Formats: sequence, C-alpha cells, structure tokens
Amino acid sequence: MTRQELEERLRSELNLPFYSAKIAERDYSEAEYQEMKAQLSRDYQDYVDNYIDYAENDV
Repeated sequence: MTRQELEERLRSELNLPFYSAKIAERDYSEAEYQEMKAQLSRDYQDYVDNYIDYAENDV
C-alpha cells in the first residue's frame, strides 16, 4: 500500500480523523502496517494515560 493509503487506513481504523504522519513515500507491506498501527496505538494510549489523566486529576 502507498503512504497515502497507509495514513487513510490508520485514520479510519484508529478513529483519528486528523492524524497526519511523516512517513516516507514508498510502498508498505501489511506486516509493516500492522507494526505501525500497534506502535501508534501504544503511543496514543501512553499519551492518554500520562497526560490526559494527569491533567484531569490536577484540577
């Protein structure tokens, strides 16, 4: 899949409509996509756990 297809699929499957990645312009395999998706999901969950929850409890 192309970079654009990869970004659109990530936006759709992870429900991140404004996600814009800085990904190299090349073709990606399904395995590479799944790895990127898993990493992005972990990063997002870490962000929510560490920053959003902290900010809500800080009030």
